[in-house]
Amino acid sequence: MGLGLSHPVTSKRLYRIGNGSYKVGMATMHGWRETMEDDHTVELSLPNHPDFAFFGIFDGHSGSLCAHYMAQKLFKNVDTIADFSDTDALAKMCLSTDEQFLTSEEYLYNDDGCACIFTLINKKDNKILLTNGNIGDSRTVFAQLEKDNSYKAVACTYDHKPTDEKEKERIIAAHGYVSLQRVDGQLALSRAFGDRQLKTPADYPGEKKKVTSNPDFIHINDGTTTDFLFMACDGIYEADIFDRQNVIDWIAKKMQSTDDLAQICAELLDECLERGSHDNMSAMIIQFTDGTNYKQNMEFVPGPWHDGDQDKKFQTAYIADAQLAGLTADQVHNLRREYERKKKETK
Repeated sequence: MGLGLSHPVTSKRLYRIGNGSYKVGMATMHGWRETMEDDHTVELSLPNHPDFAFFGIFDGHSGSLCAHYMAQKLFKNVDTIADFSDTDALAKMCLSTDEQFLTSEEYLYNDDGCACIFTLINKKDNKILLTNGNIGDSRTVFAQLEKDNSYKAVACTYDHKPTDEKEKERIIAAHGYVSLQRVDGQLALSRAFGDRQLKTPADYPGEKKKVTSNPDFIHINDGTTTDFLFMACDGIYEADIFDRQNVIDWIAKKMQSTDDLAQICAELLDECLERGSHDNMSAMIIQFTDGTNYKQNMEFVPGPWHDGDQDKKFQTAYIADAQLAGLTADQVHNLRREYERKKKETK
């Protein structure tokens, strides 16, 4: 992904999803990148495991194909596992899904990759049980309500970086090296789906390759309906814009004035952009409460348009981002003008 836009694309897609057990709000923003490469999954009840929900965020790099593939495929493959407490089986399924992507004829000539966080949630006797998996440097944070009504941020993922000793040992054992804090001087993650050029040596098992799609897991077994879960790509944390605790504090403060989780996520993306994030951004808040009446829709909020001679890349990215929401160029411009008119009327 390049950083060549003259202005960030600040249009946002807001998702509001709920049922009797969960209330989910999410927002995504294209930002300064030339292409939008994030994707996500929200499945409130899995077909083979109806008591389990699956949530995932897939942060793509070098293209969007891998992230999109995993968002469509991983939860279906995971749903074939008999027992979700078997993390070895879950890990093998991640490695197998990666291999399916890498060997698919459709993607043989692509070098796309993506980081991944996913969470399997089971509500049992008012207790929330979570299995959190991660591959890469996106983060899942469990927000646990304390007696003083503040929220404690509980890390549910590890950042898989090439400079970490455990990761570096595997990279070197696979005949790789770490330079400029990157695998072979190329990739800033040490674990990812895709990235076929770094899935070497070919005869090594998946978990021992230079870049592996072998996930780590963290379990939460004592959640309650007063807690919530926050999932986001690394654009939220870029250059230490936020850490786990202060992003939970920021969200909790917003929750005091609104119960619209998608709007909170959208405002968080704006805040991250203001603080200097240059990445694509995706953020999701999951509450373990009745979300039946939460609006079941996707809302596209258009950002400002720029039409200078230097803005051609921006314009291309802007329209492409709108197309991800199912809008044509004419439709997004009409929507943008309507939003601008309403803004003027409210001033």
